[in-house]
Amino acid sequence: MQGRVFAARSLLLQLASAASVLIAGPLADNVFVPAFSEGGSLVGILGGIFGTGTGAGIAMLYVICAMCMFLIGLIGFRVSSLRNLEKTISDYDEVAV
Repeated sequence: MQGRVFAARSLLLQLASAASVLIAGPLADNVFVPAFSEGGSLVGILGGIFGTGTGAGIAMLYVICAMCMFLIGLIGFRVSSLRNLEKTISDYDEVAV
C-alpha cells in the first residue's frame, strides 16, 4: 500500500513540475519581461522594487511562485483533517494470514 501511495504522489509531483515548466517560460517571455522593460506596464507600480529589464520580470515571477507556495502551505496547515492526519489514521493494522 505504501508503494502505491508513494507512486501516486510521485506521479502528481512530476505532472505539476512538467506543467510549471511549460507555463513558466512563455509566461516570463510574453508577460513579465515586457511588463518590466523600459516603458512597460508594471514599471511604474513595481519597478522600484524589482527594477527594470529582463531580470526584473523573472524576479516578479519568482516572488509570485514563492507566495503561492507559502499560501498552499498555510492552507494545508489550516485544514484540521490534514494537520491531524497522524492522529486520525492508525499506523498499521495487522492482517491475519
